[in-house]
Amino acid sequence: MSKLLKYLVFLVSGLIVFALALVFILFVVIDPNRYRPAIESVVASQSDLQLQIAGDIGWTFRPVFGLSIQDVRLSNGVTPQELASFSNVALRLDPSSLMRGQLDIQEFVADGLHVNWIIDANGQSNWLREAPQNTTNTAQTDIPVDINIRQITVTNTRLDYQDNLQGIFSTVQIPSLISRNTNVNGRPFDVEMSMQVIDQVASRTLDMSLQSSMAFDYQQGTAQLNNLQFTMSPLVISGSASASNFPDNLRWQADLSSNTFNLSYLLENFMRIDEAAMPPPDAQQVTVQSLKLNGDAAGLTLEELLLGLNDSAIELRGDLLYPTDTRKMLIGYELQGGSITIDDWLNQPERQTPVADGADNITAPIDTPLPLEMLADFDLRGNHSLESVTYAGMNLAPVNFSAQLQRGTLNLDARQIGFYEGTIDANLVVDASTQPAQINLNSELQNISAAALTRDKERLGFFTGRFNANTNHSLQGNSVFALRDSISGAAQVQVADSSVDITLVKRVFSAISVLNPQGDMASQWPDVVRFNNVDALLMFNNGIRENQELSVRLDNFDVAGTGGIDLDNGSFDYRLSFTFLGEPAPQSIRINEDYQNIPWPVRCEAAFSDPGLQYCSPDLQQVRDVFARMARDEIERRATDVITEQVDRLRDRVRNLFQD
Repeated sequence: MSKLLKYLVFLVSGLIVFALALVFILFVVIDPNRYRPAIESVVASQSDLQLQIAGDIGWTFRPVFGLSIQDVRLSNGVTPQELASFSNVALRLDPSSLMRGQLDIQEFVADGLHVNWIIDANGQSNWLREAPQNTTNTAQTDIPVDINIRQITVTNTRLDYQDNLQGIFSTVQIPSLISRNTNVNGRPFDVEMSMQVIDQVASRTLDMSLQSSMAFDYQQGTAQLNNLQFTMSPLVISGSASASNFPDNLRWQADLSSNTFNLSYLLENFMRIDEAAMPPPDAQQVTVQSLKLNGDAAGLTLEELLLGLNDSAIELRGDLLYPTDTRKMLIGYELQGGSITIDDWLNQPERQTPVADGADNITAPIDTPLPLEMLADFDLRGNHSLESVTYAGMNLAPVNFSAQLQRGTLNLDARQIGFYEGTIDANLVVDASTQPAQINLNSELQNISAAALTRDKERLGFFTGRFNANTNHSLQGNSVFALRDSISGAAQVQVADSSVDITLVKRVFSAISVLNPQGDMASQWPDVVRFNNVDALLMFNNGIRENQELSVRLDNFDVAGTGGIDLDNGSFDYRLSFTFLGEPAPQSIRINEDYQNIPWPVRCEAAFSDPGLQYCSPDLQQVRDVFARMARDEIERRATDVITEQVDRLRDRVRNLFQD
């Protein structure tokens, strides 16, 4: 037994010495740089890209046994910038394959990957440019290379994205990318990746991660992602995706869903939102309940997008065809939904700090250009159907409208939208094919109940009845200010058999009566007066700041004047004339005949947020002039009457004298 044990010890020792000798021969006799042409050649043959190993190739035991390659660069032979580069690459090899004179690569470990993704001013990507013929590295080698990678590990990846067309400069940092049992034979393997996107322009950082089980069959041209989970706080997307028939006739499909997340918290990753304007965490809740889509080289189909929006939901289906040499991009869709409250999705505006009078640091409003030129890039047709829409406290139900975009002209057409027991018909046409863009808006409101409207908008509770309205406006421009300053058109409202609160009118004439020698002319008026007919007309002439013409008629009460609205400060300023008409106008507001058919000067200057009773007040200086003129007219009238009376008496005396 002792001899047998001794023989076994000698055998094992011999094998160890033999293995060490083989390793010594491998590391000393075999120069690893002999594999340089083989590695460069296999990359060129399988990717049509040029691989340059600018550094040394050596043997390594860590992190894997195999080749250690320094300074690896990848290019397409067209653009001057490298597509990608590695600081260090380690390839785990099968030792037995080295003895057979070939490379069997089983694991890929890399550090310091740097990717350049550049889009030039013409929208051309450096990764999509075709390499010139006969320029790729196709050096022949006698060393066979077998790629059977079971695991990929990449650390410290940096992707620099530069879009010169859109002016976007971003950096993506991927601390680690791990893929186990990696293969291209269709066997499933796991992929884990974490990344950090850095916006160089906005100095903003975004963290993301991806986990999935992947199956990739290079020969069959198929790929499958299962148990997919993509995280970008607070959003988590899960599901599956697959692709087939690539690269020649790619087809793909995806079936995804998400957790419930706060929309503003997600948008905060891409834009600055003032902390005071952020909604509570349990508000603006969005859930991607189902997202099913597929596509190919011609376009994509949205089979289903079902979104949960707070307590409601919308469903979207559609198709998109990519542009060709003979047509633009085509989009068609159908949208259906429940009750949507737009106010829930609008964050409160950032509060402005009041500026003291005389301060010099007042910031002027900034104009916002509108990307209307993009309407010329595609054609679109869509239909929309919603149970209700609530905006600014007002409710529309139901809401149905269509959208059609063709040759740069967008047409939005809404018919029979329910609005407080009445209906709204509206049409909006945006013609972006001209410079500047032309916009026309027409609407018709029929049989709207003022009482029903008042339940949601209490400030409109000064009148009752049912009203009709018509609007017709035109605008032109390619920015918000240009449109605002060009608006022209008219809005007309008619109300039949309406009760109107005239408290503001009473206050105005009570103030006027202070200068009236005969006392208060409005003391006997009721607060609410019933009118047979109410008509109002507001005309815009090249903007809203000034030159507006306002006309209102309530039976025998007439309002007329001009003015404008200052949206920047949320205020208005109108110079008006309040006039009480005599008969035959219905005398719904009783007033002494001495005060009829006289235009009383009134200034309506206030902020929209002010109480309604403070909107208007009489122009007392002009009121004094009115009373002075009335007094002069009265004196002249009385003097004329006296003179006429004296002349008549004198005429009678002369007549009597001659008769005698």
